[in-house]
Amino acid sequence: MTTTAREYLRVSKGKGRVARSIADQQRDNVNAGKVHGPWEWGEAYADTGSASKFARKTRDDFDRLMADLESKDFGEPGTVLVLWEISRLARETGKGVALVDAAELGGYLIHITSHERTYNPANYQDRHSLISGINDAEKEARLLSVRVLRGTDSALAEGKPHGKRPFGYARRYEVIDGRSRPVEQYPDPEEAPLVQELFRRVLGGPEKAPESMGSIARDWERRGIVSRENGVPFAAANLRPMLTRKTYIGIRTHGGSERPGNWEPLIDRETFDAVQRLLADPTRKTHTTNSVRHVLTGTLRCDVCGGPMTLTPGTRPKKQGGGHHGHAAYICRTRACTRLDKARVDEFLIGDAEHPGVILAYLSRPDVAAALTAPGDSAELSAVRSELTQAQASLEAFEAEDPETPAEARIIARKISTLEASIREMQERERALTAPNPLASLFEVGPGAVERWERTEITAQRAIASLLLSPELLGQVRVRRVVDSDSDSVADRCRWVRVER
Repeated sequence: MTTTAREYLRVSKGKGRVARSIADQQRDNVNAGKVHGPWEWGEAYADTGSASKFARKTRDDFDRLMADLESKDFGEPGTVLVLWEISRLARETGKGVALVDAAELGGYLIHITSHERTYNPANYQDRHSLISGINDAEKEARLLSVRVLRGTDSALAEGKPHGKRPFGYARRYEVIDGRSRPVEQYPDPEEAPLVQELFRRVLGGPEKAPESMGSIARDWERRGIVSRENGVPFAAANLRPMLTRKTYIGIRTHGGSERPGNWEPLIDRETFDAVQRLLADPTRKTHTTNSVRHVLTGTLRCDVCGGPMTLTPGTRPKKQGGGHHGHAAYICRTRACTRLDKARVDEFLIGDAEHPGVILAYLSRPDVAAALTAPGDSAELSAVRSELTQAQASLEAFEAEDPETPAEARIIARKISTLEASIREMQERERALTAPNPLASLFEVGPGAVERWERTEITAQRAIASLLLSPELLGQVRVRRVVDSDSDSVADRCRWVRVER
C-alpha cells in the first residue's frame, strides 16, 4: 500500500548564512521516501523565512499547513508530513506543540529526514521526542537572539558605524564571522566638502543670505553632483534628511539610543544646532506666494468634525458689482458644520492695545517673559542628567557581562532591554528640558508686547498663534455650533481643548 506524503519546505535567507536550499531538502526527502516509503508525493508547502519567534516576516504556507491539519484537509489518516529537520517545523514551542496536537488528532505521521525516522504523535515516546526537539530549537533561537543583540549593543557602545554608508563618508571593511562589516568610517575627499557646503549654504552668514534646498539642488544638478546610490541628481527632498543626520556631528544612533561615534565629524555641533533651529522655525518661508493673510485660519478647529476653520468673505455674493454681503466669517472647511464672525473671534482671541485678547494678554505677562528667559540648568534637568548617567553606567556593566547559562543570558537580555527603554525616555526628557522655547525665538514676550505685535509680520503672527493655541499650551480652540452653546457669545462658542504635558 502506498502512503501519501506532503513536505513542508523552508529556507532561511540571511546575509552570510549557509542555508540548505529547498531543492536540497526535496532531494533528501525523496531519497528518504525510497527507504521509509514507498510514498506518493502530494502538494508541498514551502516558505522562505525564519521559523524563529523573532522573525518579522509571516510564513503563509506554515499557516496554510496548520489550517489543513486542523480541518483534516491535509489528507487521509496515515498521511505523512515530511520535514528535513525539526527546526523547519517551528522554533516556538507553543506553535510546534499545536502542530503536533493537530497531527495527532488527524491521525497523521511526521517524518524528520535528518533523524531518518518517522514519528507517530499518538505514541507518547514519539510525541516526547518531537516536542523536545522543538524546545531545543526554540532555545537555540533565543540564544542566537541574545548574541545578536549583544553584538549590536557592543558595536553601539564602541561607536562603530552601521547601516548604509552615509553620503560624505568612506568606509573600510573587514570580514568578521563570515560577513563583511564596517570597522572604520572616515571623510570621503570628494563628498565630505559637499556636506559641509550644504550646511553652510542653508545657514547663510553675515555676508550671504540663507539659500533654499531647492536652489542648492538645482545648482548641484548643474555641477553634475549625483547620488552614489542610483546616479540620480539630488532633489530638495533628499537634502533635508542630510541636514538632520547626527552622523555628521559624530553621533551614532540606534533604536533611540545615542553614543559618540568613532569617526571624524564633518559638522561642528554649533552649526548643526543652528541649522536645526532654522529648519524648525515655523516662520521660515518655503514658498514665494503671499497667500497668508489671516492670523487664525488653519489654527481654529470645528468642534463638530474636528476639521480646520477657513475664512469666507461674506454670507452671500452680491448680484451686481461683485463682492459679498455680510461679514467675513470663519467656517468649517471640511463640511461647513459651523461658522463664527471673524471680527468677533479676532477681538476675543487677539484683541488690540485697548482691549487685549487671549493671545496679546498672554504675550504681555511678565511671568511668561521671566519663564522664557530663566536659565536652562534647572534642578529637574540636573536630576534627569544624574539618572541618565547612572542608567548608562548600568547598561555598560550589563553589556560587559558574560553569561554562563541560557537562563542568565535571558535575564541579562531583559535587563538590557529595560535599561535601553529607560535611557531613551530620559534622553527625550533631557532634550525637552534643554531645547530652546520656540516662542522665545519668535517674539519678545513681556511689557510692550502689543506694540511689538503690531509691527510683526503676518507669517510670524500666524506662527505664534498656532503655537499658543495648541493643546499643549493655552489650548486648541474648537468652534461650537450655536445649538451646542449656552449663548451666541464668542466665549461660549469657543471650547478649549488642552492636554497635560
